[in-house]
Amino acid sequence: MVLTKLYFLPVVIFVTIPTTFLITYSVSVWDGHVNPELPYISDTGTFSPESCIFGQFLNIAAFVLSICVYLRYLEVKHYPELSGSGLAISPKLNRATFILGQLSCLGLDLVANFQETNVPAMHMVGANLLFVIGTIHFLLQVYISRKMPELVPKNLVVIRAVLVLICAVTTLITVPTTLLAIYEYKGPKDDRIKKWTPEDGGYDLHLVSAAAEWILTLAYCLLILTFAPEFYNLELVEPIIRYKRRKTSTKTQY
Repeated sequence: MVLTKLYFLPVVIFVTIPTTFLITYSVSVWDGHVNPELPYISDTGTFSPESCIFGQFLNIAAFVLSICVYLRYLEVKHYPELSGSGLAISPKLNRATFILGQLSCLGLDLVANFQETNVPAMHMVGANLLFVIGTIHFLLQVYISRKMPELVPKNLVVIRAVLVLICAVTTLITVPTTLLAIYEYKGPKDDRIKKWTPEDGGYDLHLVSAAAEWILTLAYCLLILTFAPEFYNLELVEPIIRYKRRKTSTKTQY
């Protein structure tokens, strides 16, 4: 069996993640769980029923993203045959990039399943894996893309580089301003922090960090979308199953 139309996978992620956040934002504002003025993304998925939508669709996105990371790993691994150039990308670099990519997928999964009010430590671990490790992963992808001119047009490399720069800058803005905003927050230490007001302290820093987080998320999704043109020319052939005690291999039909 040959799987085609792999380019739909990045498109699915690009559509799923922003749509999920728009839905959870709308529901959380409608139910009065957050203020409409730039809440943190995680705040829009903290309480039921929006937390159910948040978790379900981000789990799907994490799964599809994990597949995309694996497909990219295979593309880079087989670059000499795919391009006809005979030039190989460093296997160690490719494996390291693959591992970082899978860690960022794990981060998205943790963010989806551990709400910040229930298990804040795990939620923060997931957020850092997703955005910090994810940004490093995409930075390496830009470097690898420069080494694959036969498959990745130069203008696409430039677009990825710009988006990675945006991710890096917004990450550097989001992390410290969030910590400072929480430090300066003087309001009630309960669920009302999801409805931050100017009187609570740290409000301006909160708006800056929240805006940077939304921009970071959009840039991240756009980065994933840039792999759709590459996947357009790829096909995935059925996997080969081998018995450890035998040298022969059999193909399993799905």
